Amino acid sequence: MNHKVFYLDGKKINSKQTFLNKAAEAMEFPSYFGANWDAFDECITDLTWCPAQRYVILYDHADIFAQAEPTQYQIALDILNSAKKYWEGNNISFKFLTIKK
Repeated sequence: MNHKVFYLDGKKINSKQTFLNKAAEAMEFPSYFGANWDAFDECITDLTWCPAQRYVILYDHADIFAQAEPTQYQIALDILNSAKKYWEGNNISFKFLTIKK
């Protein structure tokens, strides 16, 4: 089975913009990524540039973004949750784990 694990180092993520930039880098988003929530939603449910049967996102130090911008952090989680439903509807495992210190 083909797995793809993305590691998101949250030590420097303290805003929507730093989250989007670091997520795009970690998940190898294409150069056309628009660095906004709609573009994040679109890319996270595409991933044709790294096809896999199972995706895992490991988000370390998630508490930094959660404390700095709780509303934006919740939007990120909502998008990740809807992406999980999307992928599982297509029989592809999609997990994201947030690690808080």
